[in-house]
Amino acid sequence: MSVTAEDIARIAADVWRDVLNQEIGPAESALGGELTGCIQITGAFRGAVVLIVPRGVARAAAAAMFALDEPAIGADEERDAIGELTNMIGGHVKSMVASPSQLALPAVVPGVGHCLHRCQLQPLAEQAMAGPGGSFLIQVMEDVG
Repeated sequence: MSVTAEDIARIAADVWRDVLNQEIGPAESALGGELTGCIQITGAFRGAVVLIVPRGVARAAAAAMFALDEPAIGADEERDAIGELTNMIGGHVKSMVASPSQLALPAVVPGVGHCLHRCQLQPLAEQAMAGPGGSFLIQVMEDVG
């Protein structure tokens, strides 16, 4: 089964609503990112799920996830929130691709594109989303190597 942009939008909206009690929806584009969450999928499907967010999205997610005021949010909370969201989205995507497949641990790094340099990953589907803190991008990548 293939993953589509519509699947990504539905998964992201469900995760944001269920975990953060926030509403998000599809956007025309994402205006760049300051943090990248990436989780690898291995097994019958080889690829990755990538979440690229601006700091505003990371702060809003961390505030909701950890029930903290935004001024109390630091870089660790931002990374933890984006890592957990990446993991949850990755779990949903894993259930849609060839099995058996497994998830690795998520990684969150400053900037964009870091998790893609060593692999032969190509976009399978992507969707820009908008919600509290700004717009962001979710990509499902497939290893073509």
